[in-house]
Amino acid sequence: MRRINITNGNTRITKSFYDKDEFRKFIVNDLGLLDFDSVAIAVWDLKVAEVYTYCNHKFSIQSKTRAGNVLMNGK
Repeated sequence: MRRINITNGNTRITKSFYDKDEFRKFIVNDLGLLDFDSVAIAVWDLKVAEVYTYCNHKFSIQSKTRAGNVLMNGK
């Protein structure tokens, strides 16, 4: 699971995604970015606090959690 900060202008949101496919769907459906596949790959592989910018959107990883830890702790 990844908690990802997404900044566009003065607006910042933080969302959690369990896998890259869920994040990819968010990019295309909610953000409307055309190159969603390469954005998803680039952002998913970022280190914590590293920033990736695409079309005025800034993405950064707030935290990374292994899915096994989430399932064991009951989400």
